[in-house]
Amino acid sequence: MVRNIAAKEYRVIVPDEEIEEFVKKSPPQFKVIGESRYTKQFKDQLLELLPQDKKSQFGWYLQQFIKLLAVKDNQDNEIILIWDADTAPINKLEFIDHKGKLIYYKGTENHTPYFETIQRLTGLKKIVPFSFIAQCFPVNVSWLNELCKEIEDKFQMPWVEAVLNQIHFSVPNSFSEYETLGTFISHRHADQVTYSDRPWWRLGNSLLNHVAFLNPNKAAELSKQYDFISFEKWERAKPYFIKVSIPYFFKIYLPSLFNKMPNKHV
Repeated sequence: MVRNIAAKEYRVIVPDEEIEEFVKKSPPQFKVIGESRYTKQFKDQLLELLPQDKKSQFGWYLQQFIKLLAVKDNQDNEIILIWDADTAPINKLEFIDHKGKLIYYKGTENHTPYFETIQRLTGLKKIVPFSFIAQCFPVNVSWLNELCKEIEDKFQMPWVEAVLNQIHFSVPNSFSEYETLGTFISHRHADQVTYSDRPWWRLGNSLLNHVAFLNPNKAAELSKQYDFISFEKWERAKPYFIKVSIPYFFKIYLPSLFNKMPNKHV
């Protein structure tokens, strides 16, 4: 991240009980923030709204609202890059072009419930022939604030509560923070954005079996084809023990163990 994406500040948002571990393992440029800073204002309501048979989606919805609240936790004139934690940048990336326009990567999803929720919230329809779900999302803080104000004015309640009330939780995966922001921006700020056709790859586990095997040489090789690669949990390699656990032990764990052993002189 630090090598390939230039920023004034880097933040990683983690479960509160994992803060200490992340501080130990994160680059010094990263500020580690406990997620309760954002979740305390909506977590209970989200859990209550989810039907019993959809409780497993709690974390999936939770992280989307964390991203939105983390963006709002900045000055109005700042530009923030949301970056999915399961994604590795393997090329030097730019998200602002020479004209000052924000650059968006393209995805291929087209999940109807996302746009049904967006229309209930904003009255806006999808007008671009691609998806904004591309593992990363640059945004001007003022644009998100503008969207939230429109929602609050329409529903006469805090925007988080309004969004939660408009999601049909009985339908799986009925909200996307990227598609919601992207749809709003493509309508309201089309002249201030541009879109990249640069390739990226979502199925990193199928490609490498596990992110642990993305060593510098492999990253350099793959960077000729892709700008970044995602390693999503649902796409976990199978059989995991043979494809991941055994190779990890011999290629990663064992060599690192030997490197940590003190040198002995006879």
